[in-house]
Amino acid sequence: METLLVKVSEHKKATMLVELLKSMDFIESVDLIGDMKSFKELFNKVNEEAALTDLKDMTMDDINKEIKEYRLEKKSGSN
Repeated sequence: METLLVKVSEHKKATMLVELLKSMDFIESVDLIGDMKSFKELFNKVNEEAALTDLKDMTMDDINKEIKEYRLEKKSGSN
């Protein structure tokens, strides 16, 4: 699963984008976070979850290597 974070300057346009994304069958969930406090709480939650994984011990080089290996596996069709 991949996660995207999109910042939209106008609430009305953000709402339209949320509705568009929700209509796509491959989108698992969409959340509209209207204020900075809610965003910071969500961001902290994501970081707490990440701290429970091996990611906290990985360097940027390690992460880039993982991404390259994943892309090569995906390109070759093997999982």
